[in-house]
Amino acid sequence: MKISKLIRKANSFIKNLFFGCRPHIFLGWLQPVMFLVSNSLSLSKWMSRQEKKTILNDFFQTRRDYNKRYQLYQYVIDTAGLKEAPIQFIEFGVSAGHSIKWWAEHICHPDSRFFGFDTFEGLPENWGTFSKGDMNSRIPQIDDERITFVKGLFQESVPNFIRDKNLRQHRKVIHLDADLFSSTLYALTSMAPLLQPGDILLFDEFNVPNHEFLAFKMFTESYYISPKLMGAVNNYLQVAFMIH
Repeated sequence: MKISKLIRKANSFIKNLFFGCRPHIFLGWLQPVMFLVSNSLSLSKWMSRQEKKTILNDFFQTRRDYNKRYQLYQYVIDTAGLKEAPIQFIEFGVSAGHSIKWWAEHICHPDSRFFGFDTFEGLPENWGTFSKGDMNSRIPQIDDERITFVKGLFQESVPNFIRDKNLRQHRKVIHLDADLFSSTLYALTSMAPLLQPGDILLFDEFNVPNHEFLAFKMFTESYYISPKLMGAVNNYLQVAFMIH
């Protein structure tokens, strides 16, 4: 008992001394470097544990082909049987609307619905080499009455959407293409109470250690969710999971 008390006191003293010295003044430059290294190691460890032989998985490739994501989408449709019943497709990060247009063209059920969320004013914060405001676009003009676009920050638009829509009616395909850690984590946590077995999660920049991967890691660890990897292309840049 006395030893444990001494340990607690010593720990408290060392911690107070550490903060009192304000080490961030001298070592603060190490924080982003160590953060990236730590998340990269976590991503590498995660990759090494994934199935590569029995699912769609092109790891390892030296050349990126962004159009491979459409191969992944088709694989998900075929494997999950998404043509058999209506779905609710929810996309976070629409940009020019290429992916939501592709899904609407390949899911023909008249009762399916497609919702696209985006600021349409570019990134709300810096992302890697991209600056705030980059990747802005106009709301896409797609001739399909099943598609609805919602303009604004997710934090402002998603709560009303969740209250107004019955999102448990059909299987959901949630496409996460917001790039940013903050936006991706918010989208995942907002959808968490609505997820059901058979729902699909798609990521478009998953292998970026400090952003979509970190959001996925924190989300799954915090909500005790272990979605099953369905497929991955471009060395885990685009990945698909199924909730089970």
